[in-house]
Amino acid sequence: MGKTNKVIYGKYYEAIYKDKHEWRDYSLTNAGYREWYYDCLPGDKKSRILDLGCGDGKFLLFLQQNGYTCIEGLELSLQQAEEAKKHVECPIHVVDDACAFLEEHANIYQVITMNDVLEHIPKGETLNLLRAVLIALKLGGTLVVNVPQASGFTSLYHRYDDFSHETLFAEMSLKQVLFSAGFRKIRFIRQKWPLKWMPLHLAYRLVRRLWYGILKLIYIIESPTVIHPSSFQVRLVASAIRPHAQNNESLRKSRV
Repeated sequence: MGKTNKVIYGKYYEAIYKDKHEWRDYSLTNAGYREWYYDCLPGDKKSRILDLGCGDGKFLLFLQQNGYTCIEGLELSLQQAEEAKKHVECPIHVVDDACAFLEEHANIYQVITMNDVLEHIPKGETLNLLRAVLIALKLGGTLVVNVPQASGFTSLYHRYDDFSHETLFAEMSLKQVLFSAGFRKIRFIRQKWPLKWMPLHLAYRLVRRLWYGILKLIYIIESPTVIHPSSFQVRLVASAIRPHAQNNESLRKSRV
């Protein structure tokens, strides 16, 4: 981790995360995890899962509350890790070099999750990190990536509301970088939004559907011959598999 990043992530919790998120919104965050992760987590509750960039532990707590017993967190920010330890009973690894940690833990994890992580990684380091993730996954293991996406109306705001954000992803660019790193069977997960028979909720669903229709029309008008986004939801969640034929030595050699 470079000197600038050490300063940014060393102060991350106090500088932005505490005001922006903290734990006051956990009920909404927990509901969001249920809506996105409904079919990409293992059925075996003893599967070893690493939450890479675990922050203050919200997703780890979600896993713990859903019965997963072999979970771990990996974090660059000591402040974030200390906060996570207040809420979950599992190992939280604080490191300066996530890639080195992943390589040292080769073929260990059945699932690695990255929630709001990849958009913080400089482009020149993205492939190296993803290849290190491949090394840490078991053959046939799963990576789940959760990032803000670029196609929404407010995407530009989210790109710049955090100084540590480096990029945004569309479906095509996220699939491109995952495939280039060596992942296969890449699929995008759509939000499973529960239907509530309440007037306000139904009205919101209708307005949101109309709004997405307007956004789609804008893309069709401005770029009629290109592939348009298939979703305008605020997030992209994708799962990708480590192929059984890969070996760690070739992955290490491919890292630059």
